[in-house]
Amino acid sequence: MCFSLRIHVLRDAKILARRLTELSDLVFAADAETMMAIAPEIQVRMLESLARFEIEAFERTRAVAAPRSPEAAVSDLRREEALQSTLRHALWLGDREVARRPLKHVAAHLGITLDDGDQDWTALAYEATKVLLDVSQERARRQQGIYQQPTPVFRRAVSTVEPAANPDQVRQAEMPVAPATFAGAKALPDTAAHAPTSFATDIGAAVPEAPPAPDTPPEPDQQQEAAIQDEPSAVMSSLRDSTVLTPAIVPAGFDLPEGYDEASWQKARVAARPPRILIDRKLLSEKSRAALDKQRGITLVEAIELYFELLSWGYRAPFHKHQKRQGIPEKLKAASVAERLCEDHRGKYRLALDYWPAALGDEPVDEIPVDEVNDALERFWRVPANHSKSETDRAKYTLTELIEKADAKQAQLDRNIETAKTGGASSEEIDKMRLAGHGARISVATYLKHGRVMRAVGEMLMDMQLIDQNPFSICTWTKDEEKALKSAEGQRKREAWDDRIYDLWGSRIFQEPLEDIGEPLFWAPLIARHQGMRMEEILQLGPDDFGSDKGIPYLRIRHTIVNGVKTLSSARTLPVHPQLIKLGLLKLVAQRRKQGHIRLFPFLNRGKQKDTFSANFSKTFGYYRRTNECYWPGLDFHALRTTFHHDLLGDDKSDAIRCRLMGHTYVDEGDRSYGQNLGIEKLAKRMESVVVDISMIRRPFPEDREENSKPRLQVVG
Repeated sequence: MCFSLRIHVLRDAKILARRLTELSDLVFAADAETMMAIAPEIQVRMLESLARFEIEAFERTRAVAAPRSPEAAVSDLRREEALQSTLRHALWLGDREVARRPLKHVAAHLGITLDDGDQDWTALAYEATKVLLDVSQERARRQQGIYQQPTPVFRRAVSTVEPAANPDQVRQAEMPVAPATFAGAKALPDTAAHAPTSFATDIGAAVPEAPPAPDTPPEPDQQQEAAIQDEPSAVMSSLRDSTVLTPAIVPAGFDLPEGYDEASWQKARVAARPPRILIDRKLLSEKSRAALDKQRGITLVEAIELYFELLSWGYRAPFHKHQKRQGIPEKLKAASVAERLCEDHRGKYRLALDYWPAALGDEPVDEIPVDEVNDALERFWRVPANHSKSETDRAKYTLTELIEKADAKQAQLDRNIETAKTGGASSEEIDKMRLAGHGARISVATYLKHGRVMRAVGEMLMDMQLIDQNPFSICTWTKDEEKALKSAEGQRKREAWDDRIYDLWGSRIFQEPLEDIGEPLFWAPLIARHQGMRMEEILQLGPDDFGSDKGIPYLRIRHTIVNGVKTLSSARTLPVHPQLIKLGLLKLVAQRRKQGHIRLFPFLNRGKQKDTFSANFSKTFGYYRRTNECYWPGLDFHALRTTFHHDLLGDDKSDAIRCRLMGHTYVDEGDRSYGQNLGIEKLAKRMESVVVDISMIRRPFPEDREENSKPRLQVVG
């Protein structure tokens, strides 16, 4: 394959060249892992699998076989002796054919393609022949009742002081590692005896059958046919139906207890902590149901998708007990997971699937080391601050690629600074270069938010008892840790507007004639600055929300079937600020009432996910500020409400009235129980203390503009 390196853009060419080099390395590594020249640990795994499956098949056959006569027992021993003689003869002559078919079967079930022409084939076949000899000798001993160590059941019986409690009666503790002695060297309760393997029959068939006499070794094919004919059909059926070939999961950092292999240890862990799924499986996708049925071995991608699918159906942590789901609209029941999630959860879902599998691999969660999670958290700090702003960039680059681009940009900036220093640049010039070229990375709040998602995923799996150790338990931060991170981050929180608000008032929408007299880009910021209202509270206002009391105009923020409020205290009645009246807000109310609209801003649409007006309008307002040179980080729409709040705090007056105007929770019991006497006059007087200079704003109604343009009488002393 040929790829253009785009050398006309050197920075992109360097990144692309490095990425293609890594990609080719992965391709060659993947190709090598499927051939014979594989890592030594894979070869060891093949040989261990061969021995384990042979012994398990033998034990299973003995367990279900009918009693045999002394003559049959002697014949079986002679058969093993003849087989051992054949294997020794093969070792003496260097004959690898005796191990070919057993190795082929093991490789097929492990997903490895053997190349007979590879130089490592002969070494592996030689070792496999020795393993088959050891297996035959072990079978001969076991046929005579000679075992090298006591059974796991006996060891547990003599070492247990008290009877084991019923697992169903023991409530599992919530901790990052399962409360069982899985990590020690002592044996576990052996709830899974010798488990059969689905292809042990094939392995047994591949082992050469012992000849009637050791003098004339039979052909390998005759040996295999004889072995197959000797196997009872019931044994073959039971071996084929076995599930021992389900990938065995060894939790990261755990040691196998004495006397256990990976498969039997996994069965013991499942028996000690059986899955506890307290959700309605019928709601889940087939992929999630299959992941739950695995009992152990759920992968990282499966876990992330399961977690967010449960969130989309209204489930919430903790998952170790039954819970009531939230209602799901009928139109969303057939939708995708992303469509059912709210906007915030959808962003978390997208990032979790984009970053964590790329950083950790799609491995079983149990097998992920905590150190690798720590490394991934460290790399996550390098995610660019605007990583999810552009849908085009999300489709074009993965999160890992965005990190690489940001790192390359920073490296280039560092080189330019070093060059400038060598050339004698001043400190101010260097600082200007840093300011101009700096690429912001994610904030502490974003880092913690997405990190805690993985902690929640791990806790869900622990609650469901699908894993025995939670590698994501490290993804938690105390208040002190969070405070320390934010203090080192610097000033990134929302600010109150200062004189820069006059740049906003001087921008196009506030200076030019309005196409629609009720343009929300004009009215909403002004209402927020004068009334201290939230964006959604403003955008859902309607003519029926306005009235008067004792001659004072007011507006009401109500919770109805078409309007919502943030909290119970958010529902309130506010006097209309006199400056908004001068701008013509009440005239707009009368006009909308005459037109039959139920909204002041009837042409706004709700967001598809949050079903709020603010979901779309916040993007519109942000785009307007960026394209009209009145954008500064921290000075957003909600900062207008913050500025109003600062004005109320600065006048050093009643805190109860301030809370009423802001829609905050009441500060004390006296305010809560006896604050009904705070009439509209007192609220209006406090509202008038907030003074905003809007003299430069063009009045939307013509009659107001004419009145505003009349010369005013000045008294000169």
